[in-house]
Amino acid sequence: MSHGEDMMPDQLRYLVYRPKNFRDLAETDLGRAIWSYLKEHDNQIRMETATLLERAAVEPLAAGLVAEFGEDVADDRTKQMIGHMVRQVMEALGYMPDRSALRITRPSLFTSGTTYRPMGSDPRAMKITREQREAWVKNTKNSAFNVWLNKQVRDENGDLLLDRLYAVAKKYGIEKRYDNLNPGQQRMNIGVQLRKLVDPKEYEAKA
Repeated sequence: MSHGEDMMPDQLRYLVYRPKNFRDLAETDLGRAIWSYLKEHDNQIRMETATLLERAAVEPLAAGLVAEFGEDVADDRTKQMIGHMVRQVMEALGYMPDRSALRITRPSLFTSGTTYRPMGSDPRAMKITREQREAWVKNTKNSAFNVWLNKQVRDENGDLLLDRLYAVAKKYGIEKRYDNLNPGQQRMNIGVQLRKLVDPKEYEAKA
């Protein structure tokens, strides 16, 4: 069991995908792997954070999906299946669709996606409180892992140094490069892989 699966809430761990029109794709090795990946704890946090910020739930998944599965996920039907899977994950977590086909303006694997809100909530009342923003900064942006990695790959001004990033990646056996992506996307792709390889004790102890 992976670290992500170990922290997976029961409503996701035992959730079975209902593929409907995507059965042929869902029953492939890739389809099963994507479904498992979407239920991982880190991706749950990404989707719920995007929802809190009123963004499409699929948007923060793009870099990790590409890093994990490569160009196969750029296929239109595969992306449609991912959106279908995400909806079932979000519903299991207690959310319902809010706005569909919301355009994603930043460069991404996805050009549009669905936003969600808590089931039974008034869509007009979905506001981000100061406490929620502070929780996001504490739990996601300034997580122990991100602090640990940023200390190694950023200079005193906070600028990302790609040579340091790839040096850390190589230390943990990551040889693949993402030179065709912008620096932030390279940092995300490497970060997704490092999360799987670095023992949490290594960065939590230094937090």
